Amino acid sequence: MLASLRVTTDVRHARCGYEVSASVRHERLDDEVIAIDLDTGAYFALDGVAAVCWSMLAAGGAVDAVVDMMAADFEAARDTVQSDVQRFVAELVQMHLLTPVDREPIPVDAARALNPDGEYRPPAIERFDDLEELLVLDPIHEVDEAGWPATRADK
Repeated sequence: MLASLRVTTDVRHARCGYEVSASVRHERLDDEVIAIDLDTGAYFALDGVAAVCWSMLAAGGAVDAVVDMMAADFEAARDTVQSDVQRFVAELVQMHLLTPVDREPIPVDAARALNPDGEYRPPAIERFDDLEELLVLDPIHEVDEAGWPATRADK
């Protein structure tokens, strides 16, 4: 991960590529993405616009391509969409869900599955920490002398 990267809402990586961080597992279910950070135990829900943004970026697509597609599909002002998507990408990077990589983005066409069913809404992330202790346990490898799962705090 690029821990030294300073991320602001002014994402200067509009044309760089991104990859899903190594500790993150994700699945798209219809128009929602569920992502789990196995290092922290936090899980995230991204729906609607956020799910489409995630899907394009996780596949290696460019921020500019996401913005262009959203502005066209929702008939929304490009400047507004660009600001919202850049803020969203900055959040994804700050939460260590996505990592900027030093390569050109990949052309992605899969996001055409978006069927706008309403007005444009800025992409948003819902974070949940209620299962954090359970998700960071590794009952197969992290056990105490008696064979019980050990949390990181127990070690």
